Amino acid sequence: MKVLLIILVLLNIFCFAQNSYLQQGDSYYALRAENSKDNMVDSKNINEAIKYYSLALKDTNEREEAIWKLLRAYYFLGCFATPNAKDKLKLFEKAKKEGKSFFSEYPKNPSIAYWYSVDLALWARAVNPFTAFRAGTVNETREITKMLIATEKYGDSISAARGYQILGKAHQVLPRIIAAMNWVNKDSVEYYYKKSLDLNPKDLATNLFLAEYYKEKGNKQEAEKLLSPIIKKPPRREEYLEDERNLIKMRKLLE
Repeated sequence: MKVLLIILVLLNIFCFAQNSYLQQGDSYYALRAENSKDNMVDSKNINEAIKYYSLALKDTNEREEAIWKLLRAYYFLGCFATPNAKDKLKLFEKAKKEGKSFFSEYPKNPSIAYWYSVDLALWARAVNPFTAFRAGTVNETREITKMLIATEKYGDSISAARGYQILGKAHQVLPRIIAAMNWVNKDSVEYYYKKSLDLNPKDLATNLFLAEYYKEKGNKQEAEKLLSPIIKKPPRREEYLEDERNLIKMRKLLE
């Protein structure tokens, strides 16, 4: 019995060793919400995922997929496993720098474009708004949204929905500066969020953003109508912390 157990253990170790770096990164990423508390988690598993995704970059067959998964992992680490503001800023500066290089390398990959834009937005939120504006963050993000929205004609509804979502958020939060951002139109916010939800109605973040917009406009009834059915559902197991945070924000919005 002991011999059989040792053999099984060795086989498991061997099988794990045979997995590619990308697969090992995926295995740790799947465990990212393990032992979470108060919508935060220890960084051990997500750091392991980042380690293996970084190693996978060296494999030309895995590089492109490893890039967007690495950028996604940076987002998770910063938002759910990095409570310190200075550490968060340092992380998103790294993600911004790497993401810009990756996106230049693969300018037609919508997943890389999207997760780069997410990390870029999180970096912009962590610094002075004037610093973010001078860095060209707004214009770069706008160009990414155009690229993502264009994927709709190729049947990529998820990427297109992400593009409309980002554009809706941009119109919602950015000031309309005639000289620099005369394209900002507050009346377009609802249109873009609804376009996003038409393509991907299950996206909790877009539902939350639209509800926030309704509340800002003084239309609490529309916000309640939109969110009441959603807040009754539990977080998805595979997106537990991400869904949990959106659901927490939704409940607070309706209070």
